[in-house]
Amino acid sequence: MNDASAVPPTPPRDRTLSAPLIARQALALADERGLEKLTVRSLASALGVGTMTFYGYFRSKEEILDAMADEALGSLALPEGEPDETPRQAIENVAQAFRRLMVEHPSIAQILSSRITDSPQARRGAMEVVIDRLMRSGIPGPLAVRSYGFLMVHALGFASYQTPRPWARGTSDESPDESELRRQQHHFYASLPLTEFPRLVELRDELIELPGEAQFAFGVACLCDTVEATLAREGHLDG
Repeated sequence: MNDASAVPPTPPRDRTLSAPLIARQALALADERGLEKLTVRSLASALGVGTMTFYGYFRSKEEILDAMADEALGSLALPEGEPDETPRQAIENVAQAFRRLMVEHPSIAQILSSRITDSPQARRGAMEVVIDRLMRSGIPGPLAVRSYGFLMVHALGFASYQTPRPWARGTSDESPDESELRRQQHHFYASLPLTEFPRLVELRDELIELPGEAQFAFGVACLCDTVEATLAREGHLDG
């Protein structure tokens, strides 16, 4: 006689599972292991569910990637600003928020370079609030939009450039591997034929620092100078 009690019952659907939770877990896995290693199977394993469970929330991996981008952009946090925040301060604060987003979520640069996000959460968190912040500092709307575009592209491009070049990140906890990579880069430039690459040999120390935070700050400063010059020329600044 068959004992029905010996057959494990079908586990009930985890009521704590949700689309936002899946997106957050997927983003965490991609940030930790790399976007190329994110699979539906690895995500299901991390959440302790079967792969078919996801189809109740997303129709494909592409939709999960969209949700990851929406989750990251919607979480953008701008630093507190002063009531009389200047255009330069507003630009620097927005740049800081974008840069922090890319550092906290290394996979987001890859995601945003290959897809468009159109959720209300992402548009408000990473567009509406940002452009409003720039405009409230005294930057006219059209110039605020161009500044937003520059900062987003600058942050994305810099993150993509820096990721495979960790020797210039300049963190206090630089690993032995990063130190060795820096040494190798210095040796590479120093050993170039001087007759063919005199500038690269001469400026090797500066070239090694290109993936460093000072380079990101340089781009932001250039935007600030351009915006201030434009505002002064159009009569939006005193003095």
